[in-house]
Amino acid sequence: SLLATTYTSLDINYMQVSGSILSSYSQAGLVLGIVMTFAFAANTMSSTLETASAFSDFVRDKDVGRITKLPFPQSHVKPLKRLAIFGTITSMRMVFSPLINSLVCPMTGGFFLGVKGLLFLLSGSNVLVFCLSIFLMNSGQSWVAARDFVLFGLLRDKDGRVVGPDSVHYENLGVGETIGGPFEDTTGPALNNFIKFVAVFAFVTGGPGEMYDELPDNTWWMGLLTTVGSLSLVAMSKVGLSLLLKFAGRIMAQQRKQQAYEEGEEELNGPEDEDEV
Repeated sequence: SLLATTYTSLDINYMQVSGSILSSYSQAGLVLGIVMTFAFAANTMSSTLETASAFSDFVRDKDVGRITKLPFPQSHVKPLKRLAIFGTITSMRMVFSPLINSLVCPMTGGFFLGVKGLLFLLSGSNVLVFCLSIFLMNSGQSWVAARDFVLFGLLRDKDGRVVGPDSVHYENLGVGETIGGPFEDTTGPALNNFIKFVAVFAFVTGGPGEMYDELPDNTWWMGLLTTVGSLSLVAMSKVGLSLLLKFAGRIMAQQRKQQAYEEGEEELNGPEDEDEV
């Protein structure tokens, strides 16, 4: 559809075009589609692991636990609110990099390789996504199933004794489940949405948008700008946004402390706080 739309706008019958379609731009499109697919998979997996690590650090450093002087479930309300707020902000921050990856994929192919290169980028990505998503979901579920196999006492050693959750086997499988979880729950299913979004975005920008030419002679510099801009946005989402959130968190904490002081619930400590008051 993308090729037909472009050739129709150029008043060319794409069914009668002579010559080999598999040009150097087409071959480069196949390779670029594979590279961008693996980059998206790496982005989603790293984002998942970074979110889990951030949760662990937050719980350890902030001492998020139930309030012992309150009865259940009231004792868990405030800690769960803090975890929900932190998890929402962290998850939204981690989604920027895969999102930028999805947006840049068709634009890079169209600007650098032209319409034929973009067409084969979609073909290469589509085939790889189909195989890779099945592999990731199956392999991730294998780790989870293996750990459950030990958890329910179905594994026995050579002497017939049950190998249970207190064994080293169960502990080692926990490491595998940490990797298998993102495989089956995040990266595998997300690849299907990735290729759908890339295909639709490529059709919209290359068809009605007419952003790409048949050959990239006049659009390669736009591809260069797209690449530089995407890398800058990724760096901003990884570093700049983290610094911005930390700064905002400090301001909010200071405001809460000031409000508690004014209401007589807490005393400000230190000369700096007193000067600010």
